[in-house]
Amino acid sequence: MDDDFSRQGQMIEENRREYGYYYDRLRFPTAAEALAAEAERAELLGWLEGHALVGCNATKIDCRNLSPGCRVCAEGSWSCLFVNGRCNCSCFYCPTPQDQAGVPVTNSIAFPNPVDYADYLNVFGFSGASISGGEPLLTPERTLEFLAEIRKRCGDRLHLWLYTNGTLLTRDLCRQLRAAGLDEIRFDIGATRYNLKKLSLAVGVIPTVTVEIPAVPEDFPLLRDKLREMADAGVNHLNLHQLRLTPHNFRHLVTRDYTFIHGEKVTVLESELTALRLVRCAIEQGGAVPVNYCSFPYKRRFQHGAVRRRAALLVREGYEHVTECGYLRSMTATGASDVIQSLAEDLRRLHASSELWKLSAAGDGLRFAPVLWPVVRHAGVAYAVSYHEAAIAGSGDVSRASRTLRLGSGRTVLVARRPVVSSLAVTPAVVDALCNGTYSGLPSEILPCETIPAGPAKYF
Repeated sequence: MDDDFSRQGQMIEENRREYGYYYDRLRFPTAAEALAAEAERAELLGWLEGHALVGCNATKIDCRNLSPGCRVCAEGSWSCLFVNGRCNCSCFYCPTPQDQAGVPVTNSIAFPNPVDYADYLNVFGFSGASISGGEPLLTPERTLEFLAEIRKRCGDRLHLWLYTNGTLLTRDLCRQLRAAGLDEIRFDIGATRYNLKKLSLAVGVIPTVTVEIPAVPEDFPLLRDKLREMADAGVNHLNLHQLRLTPHNFRHLVTRDYTFIHGEKVTVLESELTALRLVRCAIEQGGAVPVNYCSFPYKRRFQHGAVRRRAALLVREGYEHVTECGYLRSMTATGASDVIQSLAEDLRRLHASSELWKLSAAGDGLRFAPVLWPVVRHAGVAYAVSYHEAAIAGSGDVSRASRTLRLGSGRTVLVARRPVVSSLAVTPAVVDALCNGTYSGLPSEILPCETIPAGPAKYF
């Protein structure tokens, strides 16, 4: 409980730093309001657990009929290319300015050449990719060029989808998108006040038509009534998100009657409740349009974890373990040189692969893989655990990179690692838990590096 309060205090301070002077203009719930809202959410979740499929550690609802792109995302095998940074709409909830055309970018790596991006998808083994913006249809030639090159070089194994507000869509452009390899198109109909006219142009042309919008609390009655209209119009899936506050959309959201929630990022309380109510409404209406609530905790925990895991697997040493949330964990046994050398001799005698352990230069430390724990456990030895985060970058000091990957054109992509927890002393009981994949009793310093928390975020 003390750890929970400590972490909440840390998040409050981080939120305060992000917004500075303007933080005091935000209305956060009182303790009584937070309890009442959590009780309402618990009632909704209780009903949904009996009628829907709750997935991804209870952060994604309803998972019974996800769009193909959402399935790829949940599997952690998705790359999103922001093909431009400019939009022709002014949605009050948009998190960024969207006023610079820029160059295509993913994961902070610029890809002006579609050949390089397609090679990147192949090198890293993605099974899905999306084209986003800005508004991708403001640069239709660029968007079509990237789609066609991806399809050409990655084949049908890759699911391709595109995000759009739909305002610039034509039937002819739909056909071009499909010919270039597009499998799924996702409309933010919030940009057009939920008008479905443009969306209808894609029905029957693009195989999967999805609506993806934030759950705007004041629009709940309208969205509830739109569920049937979406089904009749040919919409295959409806994805709902939680409104998130950013320095850009602050001036719009703060003028609305919203209650804000602390967390890794500030979100809107009423938005989550609205999304859950809409999922329930869709089920009660017969589920003509499958509705999926993609919560902020899901995005933060699973999408970020997938990015870390992908990079970690490229630089992992044989004695390291990639945790559930994508960090590289290494365990070390230290002690008198003769004791450590004796353990190393035991490993050699048992023909343990040299990739699974490493002796320090001084001979007084031994890094070991979890499978070797029964051999390495010794009364006269101390144990420590370390965690690293791996990240992919498009440029930087090559000499500092843990691995350099070369794309087909000769361009390089770097994978580097940085320490997150350095040599934390732990007991044999903790090593037992880590090696057995259990998390009870783990120190608070390492628990966030090991496991993805379950359930929704706390309201405070």
